[in-house]
Amino acid sequence: MSKALLVVRRSDRAEAEELAKVLYRELEVVELPDSYRASVATYLTPKWVDVVRKALDGSSFSKVYVYDVLSPRHVSYLMKELKVSVEDRVMLILDVLAEHAGSKEAKIQIEMAKLRHQLPLIRDWVRRVKLGELPGFLGPGGYAIDAYYTHVRRRIAKLKKELERIRKVKDTERSRREERGFKHVAIAGYTNAGKTTLFNRLTGERRATGPELLTTTSTKAKMVPIGNSRAVFIDTVGFIRDIPPEIVEAFYATLKEISTASAVILMLDSYDNEGAFLMKLRESLRILIRIGYVGKPLIVTLNKIDLVQDDYVKKLGELVEGELKGGLWSYRVVAISALKGVNIDLLKKVLEEVLEAPTYLHGTSLAPQ
Repeated sequence: MSKALLVVRRSDRAEAEELAKVLYRELEVVELPDSYRASVATYLTPKWVDVVRKALDGSSFSKVYVYDVLSPRHVSYLMKELKVSVEDRVMLILDVLAEHAGSKEAKIQIEMAKLRHQLPLIRDWVRRVKLGELPGFLGPGGYAIDAYYTHVRRRIAKLKKELERIRKVKDTERSRREERGFKHVAIAGYTNAGKTTLFNRLTGERRATGPELLTTTSTKAKMVPIGNSRAVFIDTVGFIRDIPPEIVEAFYATLKEISTASAVILMLDSYDNEGAFLMKLRESLRILIRIGYVGKPLIVTLNKIDLVQDDYVKKLGELVEGELKGGLWSYRVVAISALKGVNIDLLKKVLEEVLEAPTYLHGTSLAPQ
C-alpha cells in the first residue's frame, strides 16, 4: 500500500506502528501525549488538527489512522478538515487481519466486522445529506449514499447467514470429537507470543508464522496423542489490548474454541520487559474471564526462554503466580522455547496430568534451560 499517517498517544505508539507497518512501507507518526484529552465533538482539538494537516502537506498520504475509537461525528469532521480518508483503531486492526486472512471463514468474519463498524458512519452521512451538511469530497450525493447504506445492510445479512452456516458445521465437528472422547486444548494468548510456533511444534504442522502482529486469522485443529488422552490442539487468533467489541463478535467462533476447551495453554512472551509482560498477562486473563473460560485448567507458558536469563524467567513466573492466586483457574506455569524445543517434553507431561485430572492443583514448573 502507499503512505499512511498515524495519530497515536505515546504509550500506544509501539503497538500501533507494528500493526500499521504490516500494511504500509511508508509511515509517518503524529504523537499525542498520554495526557491528551480528546474533544467530544471533534476528537482532535484545532491545535492538533493543524499539526496533522502540516504533517500531511507535501506528501501523498492515502489514509490517516487515529489509534483510538472514533465516533461517526469525529470521522466526518476529521475527513472534512484533513481532506483525506480517516479511520480508527478498530479499522486498522481489521485491515491487518484482512491482510493475513486465508480461510473463507476469516474473510467473511473480517468483512462483516468492517461493514458493521462502518454502518454508523454511513448512517451519519445519510443524515448529513438530508440536512445539506455533507461535503462533496465525502461522497457522490444523497441518493448514492442512501443506496450504499441499503447495500451494506443487505451484505451484512448475507454474510451473517453464511457465517452461521460455517459455525454450525464447526459446532457439529467439535461435538463429534467430544463424543469420541477427544480433549480440546486451545493455544491462546497475546498476538505474537508464539502460539502458532507451539502449535507446529506439538502437532508437526507447518502453519505460517512471522514477527508481524495478528498473523493467525482463523483456527486450525489437529489431534495428537498425549499420554492416554487424544488431544485436539487448536491454534487461535491472538489477543490484543482493549480488544474492540466488533472483533470479539467477528471472531466469536475462535473465541468459542477457547471458552469450550478442556484446557487452555496461555502463551506469554518472556522476552517482553516486565511492564509489557504484566500488561499482556492481565489483558489475556481479562479476555478469558470475558469469554467465560473460568474454573478450568490453565497452563501458562513462558515462551522464548532461550532469549532471556534464568533469574528473569523465575521472576516472571512469580508475577504469574501473583496474578493467578485468586483461584479462578487450576493452573501450572511452564517455561519453554517453542522455537528451540526447550522443555516441550515437560509441557507435554504437564498436559498429560491436566487432561487426565482436570482439577489438578496449581503449582510452578520452571525447569532449567
